[in-house]
This record gives sequence, C-alpha cells and structure tokens, in this order.
Amino acid sequence: MVAPPASFDPTRVSLLRAFLRWSGRRSLRWFYRDIAVVPMGVVPGTGPVLFVGNHPNDVPDVLLGLEACPRHVRYLATISGGAGGAAALGYAAMGVIPVTRIRDARKMRAMGIDMAAVNAEAERRVSQALAAGHVVGVFPQGGVHDVPQIGRLRTGVAMMVLKAIDTGAISDVTVVPFGNQYESPLTVGSDAIAVVGAGWSVRAWRDAQLACGADAGVSALTEQLRASLLSVTRNAPDWEAAAERDQLIAAVAAAQPSSGSSLLDRAARLVPLAERHMGDRRSDAPTPHAARVHTFVAELSQMVHEAGGVRASARDHARLLHAVGLAAEAALVPRTRLLLQTPMALLGWMVHLPIFLVVRRVARRKAKARTDVVSYTFVPGLQIVTAAYGLLGVAAAALLAFTDRATPLAWLALLALVLGLPALADVAVSWRNGWRGHALVWRVRRWPASRRAEVQRVVEAMRGEWHRGAAPGAPWLGSD
Repeated sequence: MVAPPASFDPTRVSLLRAFLRWSGRRSLRWFYRDIAVVPMGVVPGTGPVLFVGNHPNDVPDVLLGLEACPRHVRYLATISGGAGGAAALGYAAMGVIPVTRIRDARKMRAMGIDMAAVNAEAERRVSQALAAGHVVGVFPQGGVHDVPQIGRLRTGVAMMVLKAIDTGAISDVTVVPFGNQYESPLTVGSDAIAVVGAGWSVRAWRDAQLACGADAGVSALTEQLRASLLSVTRNAPDWEAAAERDQLIAAVAAAQPSSGSSLLDRAARLVPLAERHMGDRRSDAPTPHAARVHTFVAELSQMVHEAGGVRASARDHARLLHAVGLAAEAALVPRTRLLLQTPMALLGWMVHLPIFLVVRRVARRKAKARTDVVSYTFVPGLQIVTAAYGLLGVAAAALLAFTDRATPLAWLALLALVLGLPALADVAVSWRNGWRGHALVWRVRRWPASRRAEVQRVVEAMRGEWHRGAAPGAPWLGSD
C-alpha cells in the first residue's frame, strides 16, 4: 500500500490531490442540485483541528466535508478502501490515515494485513498530524450508518486525542463538528447541506470536567463528541418521523421570509425546532399546535409531489409557493439563459446520457445496501466517466488520423474538446435542473384556480399556526 509520508504537507502543491478534489466537487454537483455550507461555527485558520462528522451516505459525506472545511482535511479511513492500485495513490495524495475495523477482520487477514500494527500506526500518525497543526477528519460512528439518528460512537477517536494530549504530542486540539444533511440522499437532483458547528477546546473541556469532579476520560469525551454531532445533524427515532420532520423543515423554510439568509441556510437552522415539534407530536399528550402544523405540512408536501417535486425539498416548496403568487425564494434560472444553453446542453446529454446510464446500472448491480447505490454512483462511477472520456478521445483521434484533415489545429481542437467534456456535463446537468424548476411552476400554474387558492389557504394557515406557536408556552414552534 502507498501511505502518506511522515512529512505530509497539506499546503504542498499536488496535482493528484487537486484533481481528486476537482473530481469530487463535480461528482457532487452532477448528483445533487445544490450544495450549501451553513457556517454555524468556524474552522480555525491555524492549529490542530479534529473535524468530526456523521456518516449516513458514504462517499458524498467525505466530499461534503471537504467542501465545508476551508483547510485540507486528512481523513481517517479504512485501509481496505485503499489497499492498492489507484486508490492507494489517492489515499497518499489526500493524506489519508488508514485504520482497520472489526468488520473488516476477515478481509484484512486474507490480505495479510496486521490490524493491530495498522491501528498503532494510525494512532501515531494522528498525533503527528495534530502536532503539525493539520485538520484530521473522522467519522466516529465507525462506518456508514443507514439509520435516521446518531447512535453510539466508537471510543477510538477520543482515545487517540486524549493520548496525544497526555503524552505531550499536542497541548490542545479544537473539535469542530460538521453535519451532513440531505433532503433526500438517494434522489438525483435533490439538495445537500453541510453544517459546520461551533468548535470547542478539548483541553478546556477536560479542565472544566476535572474542576467539577466529573469524568474526563475516553467515555466522557466520546459522549461530548456525540453531543456536538447531534447539534448539527438531523435525528429522528424512525424513518417515518424523519420524513415528517424533513417535510416540516422544507415547508416552513420556504414559507418564511428570507431575512437575508438563503433558503438552505434557513432549512438547516430549523432542524432543532422541527425535532422538538416531532417530539411533541409523537408524545403521549401532543399539543393541538403539533397536530395542526402536521396537517398543513402534509397537505403542502402532497401538493409538491403532485407538481413533480421532492416532498422534502425546501426549493420545490418555494417554487410551489411562487407559482401560486406567494413570495418565496424560487431561484428559477432565467428562461432566456436556458434557451441559449440548449444547444450545448443537448450536445452534453448526447455524450453523457449513455455514460450516466451505465454508471447508474453498475451502481445498482454492485450495491448490497441502500446507501451503496449512491456510493457506487460516485466510485466507480467517476472512473467509468473518466474511462469513457478516454475512449471518446481515442476514437476521435483515430478518426482524425485516418482523414486528410489531421492538421495541428485539428489536433488542438480535439484536445480542447476532450478537456471540455466535464464542462459540457456541467452545462447539461444545470440546464436539466433549471428546466425542472420551471416545469414545476408551469404545472402548478395550469392547476384550476380553486386548487391554487387551496395552496394559498394552506400556506397562510401554516404560517399563522407557526407564529402562534412562537408564543410563550410553545417555544418549540418559535423562530431563530
């Protein structure tokens, strides 16, 4: 395996690292419609940082973390993912710190890998990275968890950090949580949000724990990490409650005035209120407010669905409101721009639709779990796209070579065309997303006047109920 050298420097120029980050950013934007980073906290510009995230959706979680952090993130990742070949080179370029998991024990033995030695080396490298002032990214749940809540965390991360502090490798480390929030994680063309939470000092936390006689060991630090993750993630007792919560967030975010904040920013900040609302509605004695809000939200999400939108999408709710004449952040791409983009977008789809269909088919065939479909859409999906570009380039070059027009200018034009294929895909995907937004609005505007009036009535009723819930006695329905 190719491992990152002891002197790994995240500020050193690496063409492979730049290519991997560029590819990951494109993959995200080809799959998801909009990517938003919500800064509820700040990643320190210097010094050691433990960047702690949730892991509900595999590869996209890793890429969203890279988008959310202004500094390079050195992830802890299972060695089985980069044990050889191109993956190993990628691990080295990104400064990944390999670890092993109990679930991979059989695979590791078959590969002749000493798990204890790998994890001991990982502990050394984490201390070394933090001592060098790097950002170390971790998913302390220990792997991808396709559940609607943050469960029990593994203690290994806390153990590494406390040991580094106790041995003097570092004097302190700042923990910054980041939450990957997906409106509909498996739906192409939905939105994704990365929430950066408030950072805190491990040294200050431990001193405060010891000062009041509380536990300051591995278990206590693990629970503190869990509390940080809960503050930036979406959590629900089951998938049904999670769906209701996400529809509530989408409806209320779309119906609220912007107050200078973006739609997805408002959606992320509504999460704690929405979760309290769900707790009230599902309690033994739910308030009338909870039942009425749920009724209005369910009606709106059904209307969004009938209009061809995603039930949990704040953007699609906003477009529904816009279509019936209510003020909302519809963010529709100007039709003139879409029309001008049409020739290039159609060319982009002629090239990429067969490729994307192959990617999707491969992902579905390889997937063994629900989240695997998205993961395999990204990798090996990206490898399939790259291979297809190479084949197109070779075929075009062969065709050019057998004609009498193979001039230097023609070869330069061919090179420019091949290098421009990713940009062509960008145009095609954004064009599709743009027309989908207009199509939703057009469908709603073709509804009977009585149906559109019903949308307005439900929205106004929900707004009124929401504001009434802001009164003392029902703080869970207030506004930030």
